[in-house]
Amino acid sequence: MKANAEGKSKLGLMLKLFLWANVLNSMALIAAYLATHISPNSFVYFSYFGLAYPIWLSIALFFIVFWILFRRKLAWISILTLLLGFSHLLHFFAFNFSDATLEKKVKVVSYNVHIFNLYNLENRIQNRNDIFDFLKAEDAGIYCFQEFYHQEGSANFVTKDSMVDLLNTPYYHERYTHELTNKRYFGVATFSKFPIINRGEIPFENDPNNFCIYSDIVTGFDTIRVFNAHIGSIRLQDDDYRFFSEDAEEDLYHNNEVGQRILKRLKIGFVKRALQAEKIALEIEKSPYPVILCGDLNDTPVSYCYRQFNRLLNDAFVNSGNGIGTTYIGKVPSNRIDYIFYSSEFESSGFTTHDLDYSDHRPISCEIGR
Repeated sequence: MKANAEGKSKLGLMLKLFLWANVLNSMALIAAYLATHISPNSFVYFSYFGLAYPIWLSIALFFIVFWILFRRKLAWISILTLLLGFSHLLHFFAFNFSDATLEKKVKVVSYNVHIFNLYNLENRIQNRNDIFDFLKAEDAGIYCFQEFYHQEGSANFVTKDSMVDLLNTPYYHERYTHELTNKRYFGVATFSKFPIINRGEIPFENDPNNFCIYSDIVTGFDTIRVFNAHIGSIRLQDDDYRFFSEDAEEDLYHNNEVGQRILKRLKIGFVKRALQAEKIALEIEKSPYPVILCGDLNDTPVSYCYRQFNRLLNDAFVNSGNGIGTTYIGKVPSNRIDYIFYSSEFESSGFTTHDLDYSDHRPISCEIGR
């Protein structure tokens, strides 16, 4: 009897600890939801919770299963918390079992090409050609590239001129944020099969390394304004990435200096992206034409940056994609940070996250039209 009572006491204590952990996790999820509404410039700490949303979500699902087995009523703690932020769940994980039928449409590809892995001397030519082959096979009407690389007069690593011929895209809009030695350029570029009748730029005062351009394109069914954005990254360094490695040296954790540095870099990134996203959103609201926005936002769907665009435009992944749709395949954070948005005048079809590793980002594509 005594042993049985002690067992029940230990079980009761364990369940209480799990209950408190469940409550704390629900609070973390609510903090993540608030990250989409509160600018990091006002209160940055919610943004950390938004970045960790997949972790909180996984823990909540664990607790739902756990409580169903032990205390069924307590499962409602996590269920209600998830229902409270159900829209965020849909932004993170899409379910679409049928596609819209579009009679008038344009296919759009967005791809951070990571300067075609220029500095990987062993296979950069093959890697660039693999990217070219993929893009040609897609046969899109509009291509938006971030971290695009072009060298004038280059005979051994041609990019821009090859794309114009290979993709049949005589119209293009480029804006380079870096000019390296030997007339080498790095930035964003939009290529189109359709005429570009106007070009505009949105510089970011808080970071000259990132940029957004917009191109007014006359398609076969409408004139559209295509925004191509590369928004500020976290800019983690090699030591920062090694911090997350299983075989990281012990000195990396000494006094938690690397961890503190990573948190600081994250904070700078949150604040920077918020201002950049707000500036682009203002230009979207002023557009005289329906809008398509492509870009590497360097932020997840549970973020203030994402909401600046999702409140104005439709997310093609949400409306015509499936699964989680992870686009960043670098070391950390692995998540969906590349997007195609579009105005409510349109619909999307066939959103695809392509399973390719020619860059540290996966390319995305879909058809947009009516």
